[in-house]
Amino acid sequence: MQSYTSDQLRNVVLIGHGGSGKTTLAEAMLFTSGAISRMGSIEAHNTVSDYDELEHSHSYSISASLLAVEWAGHRINVIDAPGYADFVGEVVEGCAAADAAIITVDAASDVQAGTESAWEQANVAGLPRMFVIARLDRENSDFDAVLAALRERFGTKVVPLAVPDESAAGFSAVVDLLSEAPESAADAREMLVESVAETDDDLLNKYLEGEEIGHDELAAALATAVASGDVVPVFPASATGEVGVKELMDDVVGLLPSPLGREHALEDGSLTTDASGAVVAQVFKTTADPFVGRLTFMKVLRGTLTSDQNPYNVQRAATERLGHLFLHRGKEQIEVTELVAGDIGVAAKLAETLTGDTLVATEADAVTVPPIPLPVPTYRSTLHPRTKADVDKLSQALQRIMEQDPTIRMDRDPDTHEMVMRTIGDAQVNIATTRLEQTYSVAVDAELPRVPYRETISTIAKSEYKHKKQTGGHGQYGHVVIEIAPLTRGDGVEFEHKVVGGNVPRQFIPAVQKGVNETLPDGPLANSPIVDVKVTLLDGSAHSVDSSEMSFKIATAQALKQGILDARPVLLEPVMNLSIRVPSDHVGDVMGDLNTRRGQVHGVEPDGIFSKVDAEAPLAEVQRYSTDLRAITQGRGSFAMEFDRYVEVPGNVQEQVLKLLATAAEVEE
Repeated sequence: MQSYTSDQLRNVVLIGHGGSGKTTLAEAMLFTSGAISRMGSIEAHNTVSDYDELEHSHSYSISASLLAVEWAGHRINVIDAPGYADFVGEVVEGCAAADAAIITVDAASDVQAGTESAWEQANVAGLPRMFVIARLDRENSDFDAVLAALRERFGTKVVPLAVPDESAAGFSAVVDLLSEAPESAADAREMLVESVAETDDDLLNKYLEGEEIGHDELAAALATAVASGDVVPVFPASATGEVGVKELMDDVVGLLPSPLGREHALEDGSLTTDASGAVVAQVFKTTADPFVGRLTFMKVLRGTLTSDQNPYNVQRAATERLGHLFLHRGKEQIEVTELVAGDIGVAAKLAETLTGDTLVATEADAVTVPPIPLPVPTYRSTLHPRTKADVDKLSQALQRIMEQDPTIRMDRDPDTHEMVMRTIGDAQVNIATTRLEQTYSVAVDAELPRVPYRETISTIAKSEYKHKKQTGGHGQYGHVVIEIAPLTRGDGVEFEHKVVGGNVPRQFIPAVQKGVNETLPDGPLANSPIVDVKVTLLDGSAHSVDSSEMSFKIATAQALKQGILDARPVLLEPVMNLSIRVPSDHVGDVMGDLNTRRGQVHGVEPDGIFSKVDAEAPLAEVQRYSTDLRAITQGRGSFAMEFDRYVEVPGNVQEQVLKLLATAAEVEE
């Protein structure tokens, strides 16, 4: 593959609703450019983008693919990102590396949830964008209807750049509106010219005075307007019919911006993409190849990265050895000697580097690119290895899984001692567990995690226990009188002794406290930790020969267990704060659903056609909320949650919870 300068590069991410034609469009771009000799298809499982066996078995994209396409003296680095909501992290990573976005829309559908999500992800990344109304060869396809829906949803800056040629049979050709259009496309061209003219004062004066605007003048102004986001062009295409693909790539090269001159934020300042200066690169994706090993996808933000360099990883404070650099075309690796400023490539077998890391020329050149704003996972599952061998291998395998997909998080719950996997949704869980088994030979079952309940008391109680045992020789004797009292929620555990006269000798006080500390983690209701209590040692007695630390620890444990039962124990549950963003016409449905989950809504704020709902709900009711919210909002809702506090479980609910816990315990036995 020939070398290209920074201004000859176009980095484009393909995003959109699942099934809207992204992968097929990428395949058509490769075929039209001559990179491949025949078109593959999703159905035949032979596209360049979707080469993973898991993608074949599910018939949808799971990971973003990098495809190098050469066209008209330029290289287009196409990033084909998944459309399924569970893999939005791949979209975010792709947007972090791209300089523009192409959003595909199914010509037989309306604006879908994935279309809106793609628009927002491009907005967050600050990317100029264009729409491709794809699959126009399908029955019931309607370019005009979809264009109207896009303009209604995203505004009048969305304008056609080309339209289907009505003089051709079926959908077999497109009309370029930058050139003089036939009478049948006059209204569409007028829409384009007017929108572009409104972004340039000189053109606007010409337009208002009825002067002709030349092709080159219009094209230059359009490129500027697209780069600024003031105009979002719409293009018709049929990838399978190979209609409009050539013209689309011409416009990608002619209208979408190169990476040269783009400004990137640093944690302290900013940098501009140019070939001069010390190398700065950001890693936007990490994968594992069964033959090559770890593959690190990066974009060079400044300078030229060569394969004989040993760049410094700022986050890991480590120097890496490159050895080889590659361009990618699906799973094909094309070795190159360098990556110029703005280029995207891959390094193999880097020891320390992970997604989001910054690579620089040397430690002395260290700057830090902000981390990629990946979504926070909220869907909770617990992993249960099936065999002892699976237990031994699970930790390392999970580390590899999380390196490849940083939207997966693992935590060990300190209360339930379960390994809890947090993901975006259930499909991501299924893919992760399948990959664990197929790639790393680790079999696990993913189940609903236990809720980390806690217990406390609701009144003051006194309790006394005398531990007395004679077994020949020295016996055992320990006697304590304690009081337990509830504390304010969140205060934890306190211990105090008020013994006077030495009834409990001073050397045994630590044993009493130890008995308290060892008993509180195992409450009488659900074997959950007991919190927010104060234990006071009031009195007791000792034997000059038979008393020991063990005797007082046993006496304390027994006294405490009885005292807790007498103090009316109650179950506490974690409550989560929820920040929910949904279309405004679904707010009522969401609020009604929250009521069924024992939730409380604290406020609703408008956000364009969306609304932000601030609420709270028990964790037990929202562990799988992401799936339910999608169903309620037709995939348009999203939310974030964080732990807030523990509250008392209502009496009727506590009874049900305790029955479920007892049943689960019987099953485990």
